[in-house]
Amino acid sequence: MTQLYGHKWSSQHTLYDSEADEIAGCYSEDFMLWAKKTQELSEMAWRRGMNYVEYRNQEAARQGEIDSWPPNYAEFVGMCIPAPGEHIFRAFEPRKLPDQSAQERSKVVGRQTLDSLKSLFTEAAE
Repeated sequence: MTQLYGHKWSSQHTLYDSEADEIAGCYSEDFMLWAKKTQELSEMAWRRGMNYVEYRNQEAARQGEIDSWPPNYAEFVGMCIPAPGEHIFRAFEPRKLPDQSAQERSKVVGRQTLDSLKSLFTEAAE
C-alpha cells in the first residue's frame, strides 16, 4: 500500500506510535487493527483486494482524479470479498482430450448401444 499511496498511507498507518515505541518494537493501534481485521483473508482474497485497489487507482487517474486516498480496513475487506454471483464463475482445470484408443472404444460402444436401441424399435414395429 505504501508503494501505491506513498505518504498518504504511511501518515495514516504508521507502524509505531512514537520514537520510544519504535525502539521497543510496538505497533500502533491502527496498524494492529488492520492486521486483526485482515488476518483471516486467504491469498486469493488478498489478491482480489489488491487488484481492486490498483484498478480503482487506475480508473481515478484515467478520470483525472490524482488525489485518491487509501481504503480503510473495512473498505479493503469489502474489496476482497467476491461480488454476489462471482463465485459461480470459479477457475477450473481444463479437461484433456482423451487418447485415440479411448475415442475408438467410445465409438464402438456408441454404435453397439445405437444398434440395440434400433432393434428395440424394429421389434416393436413387427
